[in-house]
Amino acid sequence: MKTILRLIFFVLSAFIGTISSAQTTNVKMPEMILVKGGTFTMGLDNGNKDELPIHKLTLGDYYIGKYEVTFSEFKKFVDATGYITDAEQPDTIRTKHGLPPKNVNNGSWKQYMNNKPVPLSDTDKPVGNISWYDAMAYCKWLSEKTGKKFSLPTEAEWEFAARGGTLSKGYTYSGGNNLDEVAWYVDNSSAAPHRCGQKLANELGIYDMSGNIREWCADWYGENYYKQSPGYSPMGPERGKNRVLRGGAWGSPENRMRFTYRNNEYPYNSALDIGFRLAIPGMAVKPPEPKKQEKASIAKDLDEKGMADIYGIYFDTGKWNVKPESFPVIDQIVTYMKDHPGTRFEIQGHTDNTGTVAGNLVLSEKRSESIKAEIIKKGIDPARLESKGYGDAKPIADNKTTEGRTQNRRVTIKKL
Repeated sequence: MKTILRLIFFVLSAFIGTISSAQTTNVKMPEMILVKGGTFTMGLDNGNKDELPIHKLTLGDYYIGKYEVTFSEFKKFVDATGYITDAEQPDTIRTKHGLPPKNVNNGSWKQYMNNKPVPLSDTDKPVGNISWYDAMAYCKWLSEKTGKKFSLPTEAEWEFAARGGTLSKGYTYSGGNNLDEVAWYVDNSSAAPHRCGQKLANELGIYDMSGNIREWCADWYGENYYKQSPGYSPMGPERGKNRVLRGGAWGSPENRMRFTYRNNEYPYNSALDIGFRLAIPGMAVKPPEPKKQEKASIAKDLDEKGMADIYGIYFDTGKWNVKPESFPVIDQIVTYMKDHPGTRFEIQGHTDNTGTVAGNLVLSEKRSESIKAEIIKKGIDPARLESKGYGDAKPIADNKTTEGRTQNRRVTIKKL
């Protein structure tokens, strides 16, 4: 009897597991386009203030939706979770601002402007009346169902993809220069969204990035963000009150159809012409490591040329006493002379500009003597050193530091 019960339990478990697996995987993966990373110029010279300054950015590989998220795709999410959008909740915006409710909602993703339900024949049209929070909730659900990390594209990712990525041909709009061929907008849409993918795709095979519906991006909006945007995988400002919208819509005029045009709304705002497009983020690109500067060394030039230009000798402006921050450079001279006991040097002191040749000569001579004195303090025989001013030449070093000191950019030492 126990054996039979175990067998029944095993069969039921397998059956339930099959059903559960089917439910988990009964979500069609959206069509995603690989955008190969690259460097591009973001913004527009003759655009609005917030499209300036134009600036170079580098992005890594990522994926972006071939189409905007459709009514039928969003409906599966709502049917599976019972999710209620911000627009469907009475007075979403009023209550979040502490205002008394009017007990009316702000519309629905299920209806058009005439309050008629979206018919089944229109389910391949982009879903509208979606807030930023609604879009992110959909991304979270789809990620859990598919095991992929879905999100909204960053503003930089959106624009790079709209431009055609590394395949860009420099069009004015996403996919071409003829707006009617690539976009649904106020002049050709009959004041309504259209089925995704009916206009021409752009260079990457992506549809409707100009027109049809405005699309949420992941970023907070910052009017002046372009001025401080990092050059690698920017994520937008750390905080803000509005989120970025891109792409123009079926009710937008021609001057909002360019892919550099920036729009923004409260993240809980929604409208019939606001929807979204999915992205799967790739690996963020980090700035290249700064090249490690080799430790300064005078030995090579002294051995090969018999002379070396020395950098990093500091004086107070117009003065000649060597400052302590110069000692590491002076130590190099001392080390070389100790390693080459038969070597004699001439120290040629340069100068900042005193205004006269005579003044330059006096200052440069005193500076060379000051450097010589510091070398002698460190145990070098004075007989091995001579000093010479260089003031009769054009001054080299008008290089004032923030502390008011001059860095003599080229003190020269020469083998005798």
